[in-house]
Amino acid sequence: MSLDQQAIHLRRREGSETTRYIAVASGKGGVGKTILSINIGRCLAQNGRKVLIIDADFGLSNVHLMLGLTPKKNLTHFFLGDASFDDITVEVREGLSFISSGNGIYELAKLPKDQVLNLVRRLQELAEDNYDFVVFDTPPGIHDDTLTVVSSSDFPLIITTPEPTAVADAYALIKIINRESEIEDFFLVVNKVESEREGAKVYESVRILTQKYTTARINYLGSIKYRRNLIRKIIDQDPFERGFVDDVYNILSKMDLKVEKPQGGFWDRIIAGLFGR
Repeated sequence: MSLDQQAIHLRRREGSETTRYIAVASGKGGVGKTILSINIGRCLAQNGRKVLIIDADFGLSNVHLMLGLTPKKNLTHFFLGDASFDDITVEVREGLSFISSGNGIYELAKLPKDQVLNLVRRLQELAEDNYDFVVFDTPPGIHDDTLTVVSSSDFPLIITTPEPTAVADAYALIKIINRESEIEDFFLVVNKVESEREGAKVYESVRILTQKYTTARINYLGSIKYRRNLIRKIIDQDPFERGFVDDVYNILSKMDLKVEKPQGGFWDRIIAGLFGR
């Protein structure tokens, strides 16, 4: 199926001007979280949407490396008053921009509450005035920052691979977010599969565990095939391999990107998460 045939229709609801937040997360590193985040942004931008990718992996930030970018300022500079929104935003291509987080939410947690509220509201206004979608590439594993961003997002998207450790860690991440934040709907992508059947088998394993031990519901978005030539594309800082992009279009076509916004909104939930620690 060609890209044109797979093109998704992302028109907003009549009268709606709502920015959507997608958090891409994983139980462990090395499963393809960052390249999925980048390609989600690209596919949405190709469909005429304005997209902002925020690299929220504070310890091992690498979105800029994959894109061949060198941001001079990051979100921490914005929070500390050392940079404007324009200073920290890097345009990747038309419709697609990127922000490196630095210490991001960690820095927010150290500031006085009134200053946090002001900064978050300002960032909310800038994001929602300029972008249709904000995609967060979160830190792998079970970190406070990951839990806050994923549980606050409209689309908590979990990526795993068929490796038993990756599957176990993905389930653990879902279980903790479900228990601590009472989030019930999750989206699952299985990367580096040899066949669609292998991806479906991984999904079934996660579904059975979550159904037995949590109240979470797993929405399976599909799988991404393992491609050897993708490694060379990443090394060349051009992470947009044709087959991978096709798979991402297929994944996005299964997401209801016109769902009603959850009660409270993304930034309200971020604030609640920060002060609820």
